[in-house]
Amino acid sequence: MKFKIGDFVRFVDEPVEGHITSFQNDDIIGVTDDSGFEIPVPANKITLVHGNMRHHDDLEDETKGVTANTPFIERGIYVGIAGEQKDGLAQFYFINHTSYDIMVVANEINGTKRTGIFAGKILTKDFVQFYSANFSNLGKWPNFEIQILRYSMIQHNAVSVLDKELRIKPLDLIRSKENDDLLQVKVWRYELDKPEENIGLDKLKDHFISHRPNRR
Repeated sequence: MKFKIGDFVRFVDEPVEGHITSFQNDDIIGVTDDSGFEIPVPANKITLVHGNMRHHDDLEDETKGVTANTPFIERGIYVGIAGEQKDGLAQFYFINHTSYDIMVVANEINGTKRTGIFAGKILTKDFVQFYSANFSNLGKWPNFEIQILRYSMIQHNAVSVLDKELRIKPLDLIRSKENDDLLQVKVWRYELDKPEENIGLDKLKDHFISHRPNRR
């Protein structure tokens, strides 16, 4: 059986469950339980558990329609990180507050190479856990490449494909968490569809040119 980082698994010979947080030598897999400790275990001694925490492998085929009378929400696609650093385990979610259904592809960036960690559909006003990691390895968390298609049968403004890179830095987690109404827990949130800020490079360039000393 092929496992992935973030999979929820159960030990075959012990009453232990947890998320896969690392792959080690000789088919040894690191599994982090609820206590935050990573336990090395042979790959043939764990089995995949379905139906945990709305993981992307277990999404229900359901429809949550947006009626024409409902205000259409254009923005609000987030990555949310839940968990307490003292407990050890960080849980990563895609959270969709918009009126769109979205298709998400997430890769881990390794130089010029990519490793897929998630691909799936997230309905409007829904969320999916897509990754888990240890807070103790915060400095080694991957750089994510995220691409998102937005879809709705309700008439809406044209939108392009979202293409983002996300790197979580240790200093990011110093700021306070925000309460997320969909997850109903506090998380560190990163808005993926936030408009790019225009810092006025042209105006800055004109300013320096106009104030450049005259050469004689």
